[in-house]
Amino acid sequence: MTSFLRSFLEPLSYMIYALAFVLEYRRSKSMREKVLIVYYFLAAIIFTYASVLAFEDDKDNNWLYDIHYFISAIVFGYYFYNLLVNKTNKQIIIVLFSLVVFNFILSDFILRHSFFNSFSNSFLFLAVIIASLFYFHELLARLTEKNILLNFNLWVVSGYLVYFLGSFLIILSYSYFSNKLTIADRVILGDLWAVQNVLLFLTSVLTLCSFLWIAFQTKSR
Repeated sequence: MTSFLRSFLEPLSYMIYALAFVLEYRRSKSMREKVLIVYYFLAAIIFTYASVLAFEDDKDNNWLYDIHYFISAIVFGYYFYNLLVNKTNKQIIIVLFSLVVFNFILSDFILRHSFFNSFSNSFLFLAVIIASLFYFHELLARLTEKNILLNFNLWVVSGYLVYFLGSFLIILSYSYFSNKLTIADRVILGDLWAVQNVLLFLTSVLTLCSFLWIAFQTKSR
């Protein structure tokens, strides 16, 4: 059970996210959702392979995490840029996620490290948290008589905020703790990763259930 939470719960969560966006794309036909479908299916494949490497071959899979976080910086930058309305916020998103991408290229691909660089990856988590807060600020500033609970992106971003905010301290401290432990003791860090994966799973289920609830509410009217 512990092994499942540490590794295989992650790709399962991404598959649930992919399913939620497939359903939403069938309704909205939005390019934004189409990009996220591809992203989450790709993430599920990447982390399934990463889990196989870790458990069957006991090989280094950190390079897969580097690739995933690099792609995530581009995709989340695209998502929030297209989601936000305020021009200034859009410009901040461009600058913020461009810095995240540059940071990944510099720290994870040029200045190569020997172990998972969580300090670098935590920058992505912080960027998504800031972008989510921008979205909620715009949403509250543009309230109408329409029920905002029927807004699918409200639930998506709520899930992002819960996951990235809840995981920020975990991802930020991961490298610190890994440097304090021996290689043999680093398996303990899997418990921290399991907590992060549980958060990811819960938010993926929340996103899928929110679509089903919105579809039910819309159909029953």
